[in-house]
Amino acid sequence: MIRFPALLGSVALAVTCLAAPAAQAATKAGPAVTVGQATNGHVGQDFAGFSYEKDRVGAGMFDAKDTDLVRLFRLLGPNSLRIGANLVDLTPWNPTGAGGSATEVAPPDVQKLAGFVKATGWHVIYGLNLKTGTPALAADEAAVAAKALGDSLTAFEIGNEPNFYRTEAAYEASYESFVSAIKAKVPGAVFDGPGVTNGQNAWLTPFSTKEKANGLKILTMHSYIGDMTTGTIDGMLASNGKGYEEKDETALQNAKAANQIPQWRMSEANSYYHGGTAGVSNVQAASLWSLDFMYGIAAHNGDGVNFHGGTSTQWPLNYSPIKYDGLVPVGVQGDFYGELLWTLAGTGALHPATVTGATNVTAWGIGNNVIVNNKGTSAQTFTVTLRSTAMMATEYVLTAPSLNSTAITIAGSGVDKSGSFHPAPKLVGVHGHTVTITVPAGSAALLKTI
Repeated sequence: MIRFPALLGSVALAVTCLAAPAAQAATKAGPAVTVGQATNGHVGQDFAGFSYEKDRVGAGMFDAKDTDLVRLFRLLGPNSLRIGANLVDLTPWNPTGAGGSATEVAPPDVQKLAGFVKATGWHVIYGLNLKTGTPALAADEAAVAAKALGDSLTAFEIGNEPNFYRTEAAYEASYESFVSAIKAKVPGAVFDGPGVTNGQNAWLTPFSTKEKANGLKILTMHSYIGDMTTGTIDGMLASNGKGYEEKDETALQNAKAANQIPQWRMSEANSYYHGGTAGVSNVQAASLWSLDFMYGIAAHNGDGVNFHGGTSTQWPLNYSPIKYDGLVPVGVQGDFYGELLWTLAGTGALHPATVTGATNVTAWGIGNNVIVNNKGTSAQTFTVTLRSTAMMATEYVLTAPSLNSTAITIAGSGVDKSGSFHPAPKLVGVHGHTVTITVPAGSAALLKTI
């Protein structure tokens, strides 16, 4: 159980500081953050979710009897679980199968998944096999999934990263044949798509323009910085808001608005694809990277991200928010702590902030609170001006001995394999609109006010 002081409020601001000049010591007052009144997005409850390979359903990973995994999910929930990825197109549906095999998905497996999401309070984006499946098989599976999941079902996803094996026009034709078959069995079915990879944003406008009439409710793409062999901490921390990420987020924002699609999500994302880079994707630096990455999505009117993880028969998943030994959770890693701090910040309108007196610092507000995230080599003291007055505040510091450390804590508490988390946030003084906090090197701090 998480225990929070009674004075917690509903405002959140995030600040990220890269390498600061050595002359800026912790005792020097200078860096300032001013949260603006304007809004540039909204953070909802299902924002910081997970993505898993489809074969994990048949393997039995999602089991309500696994109380450790249930508690780990609950720390971030209710939230969004996307089931799909590469293996969605290689894992067949067996309508008469007994279940319990990672080589296929059968009705008992879907029932087990439904029990798990009911126990956690999460919602499911459910992927269907396009590449090696058929519309008829997909429709049969969709009917079983819709009945089992009920209100826990967010949308169906057809295939994974179709830009690798279809043109946009060919994918639309396949998509429509699957949608037609599925709707014949599940009349109220809704869908996401097209789920293409980095740099393929040219698909978004034609796809959303045509498919909005066919039940498209969530516009999706996938995002990674690069291959696992290229992963570095410096490269990861510098990646947000650069190159294709900014272009893809803008393209998703524009296509959503132009075609009045209710949502857009990065339905699969993480640092470096093919499993992430050990010592980069699983450490404190990944916690800090994930905060900026989520802000970039929210600031482009995005509705969330599903960080890829779990286990895989393809490669080790160094970037997985939850770390596993087989199907058994054994702890959490960098991304999980970033998602947890984001979740603790709450929901509400997103507010940009102005940063002065420091370089490589980002800041934003969610509702009406405060965070500071310092990726530099020395502690920094920030004077933060809130959007409105506050009486009190508590501070949650996300920290570790170094950027490449896995010994991560929030407010003095780590998260163990059973989901135990007992933060002890400290009280900080508030003077009207102003709060002053000192953030250790390579750390982040969430300030919650009332």
